[in-house]
Amino acid sequence: MSPTEVRPARKIWVLSHGSPLEHFITALVVPALGRSMVVQRDAPASVLDGLVLSGLDAAFLRPSVDLAHGIAHCVRAEDLADAAEERPDVAVAHIVSPTRYGAVADVRALADAAHGAGIPLIVDETWRSPLFGGHPEVLPDALAHGADLTVVRGATPVLRLGDGPHADLLRPLIDRAVDLAGRASGEVPPAEQPARSWDHVLDSLEAAVTVRAAVRKEGRFTLVDEGFADIGGVVTGEPLRITVNTRDGGISGHQAFRRLAGVARGVTVETATETVLSVVLGTEVEPDAEGFLDALHALPDLDADLPEPLRLALPEPGPRRLTVREAFFGTDRVVPAATAVGMVSAATVTACPPGVPVLIPGEVITAETVAFLHAVARSKGGRITGAADADGQSLRVVEESVAPW
Repeated sequence: MSPTEVRPARKIWVLSHGSPLEHFITALVVPALGRSMVVQRDAPASVLDGLVLSGLDAAFLRPSVDLAHGIAHCVRAEDLADAAEERPDVAVAHIVSPTRYGAVADVRALADAAHGAGIPLIVDETWRSPLFGGHPEVLPDALAHGADLTVVRGATPVLRLGDGPHADLLRPLIDRAVDLAGRASGEVPPAEQPARSWDHVLDSLEAAVTVRAAVRKEGRFTLVDEGFADIGGVVTGEPLRITVNTRDGGISGHQAFRRLAGVARGVTVETATETVLSVVLGTEVEPDAEGFLDALHALPDLDADLPEPLRLALPEPGPRRLTVREAFFGTDRVVPAATAVGMVSAATVTACPPGVPVLIPGEVITAETVAFLHAVARSKGGRITGAADADGQSLRVVEESVAPW
């Protein structure tokens, strides 16, 4: 493929620096298309904020999960199709690709499923590296595989419209929403996105190849992302995001994360579980691949002190009683987790691993969910966010909801 064959977006909106407007703008647009959404359960938190703004109901789709490594991956096309079929008032489907650990969803199949249900597909590219899709030798972004709109969250939020069957419908709606957001914030979004040097992209790709080859050759660690295509809903891994199984080399991902953060120019150590470490190459400057590899292979072997990783399947979510908006604006109180069973959650509660919310505002709290949270809290590397306390012993519940408006 030559550079001229990279399909451009039909239109790009670059928003105010550092703002959360990209998901808020989609929240303004979606109610014009229907009354509910299909949303990936581990979408960025600002997507839920958008549901507060829009007041829409939602069906939350769980991604496939690698229990061995505590990693959440992608939504499967058949699950999206089933959810859309069950909701005649559905407006859009909103999924995440690539994921935080670099798994790339089967966007073509997801787009076909969404379009078969008569709705547009929004792909959230919050976790893509800034260079992803910027050169023919890097995997194309979601627009090239049939997505109608992509959302990129970063220092410079970007909305990119494709040329799918819903483009003519979406474009004027987004134009109006962006204009409204600009007037409300008192800022005028810049006219175009800053260009990236293709030399920089090629340098980063070369560094990624170097890192992968050296990890294989050394043999101490393994590359988890090389097996991503075997996981449901995943087609490949992002080439500029590398996920390494550090536990194979005698050190947990969390310990490696603390020791490797900032050790090499142009290599961002971004996230970790008990078994793996995820790094992104070349976001700002040419990566120092050799410096990173030296530091990686100099990590101590602590194998004797490593706890067994937690391998718990996610509990089935409870039924949805309220929309996110109804739960958000309702009055709430904190109760012991055991007492909360049967009540409605007022908060998003996430267990890490695998980083997928087990409670979303408006959902009924189940005994299975409470037991899962307790198991995560007791584990060596487990962490809970969104509960009323760090160990998940107390939860925030809706005491009285508000009527929708």
